[in-house]
Amino acid sequence: MTIIGNDRQIKSARRQDAALPEVLGTRSVDTGKVVRSGVATNIFWHFEDFSFHGEFFHTIRLPTAQVNAFSQIAVSICERDADGNPSIGDAKMEVHNVVPFGDGRIAVRGDIHWGTNLPVRLNYIIVT
Repeated sequence: MTIIGNDRQIKSARRQDAALPEVLGTRSVDTGKVVRSGVATNIFWHFEDFSFHGEFFHTIRLPTAQVNAFSQIAVSICERDADGNPSIGDAKMEVHNVVPFGDGRIAVRGDIHWGTNLPVRLNYIIVT
């Protein structure tokens, strides 16, 4: 993707969205839309263990002010074996949506395709 911008465009983009954290606002040559990017200041991980089956909506609140609505978060899911270690079992599992909120909460919607509760782990990679 080709990105261009000048100081006036960057300042204008920042004025249009004052809630934006320290980012660079530029315009794409292809679309003319504002493209937002920045330099990662922190990268950390977290995991949550629980047992469930079927569709789920799991929310956590991390004890850090670094997680905000602009955080980049990737979440994976796996089964856990009898010792609590990650494993691949027979069940299919999916993470559908991941949403960071401004107050440090992260919501994950997914599905565990199995008829009874399974011990699972959600693994989070968080970039702020």
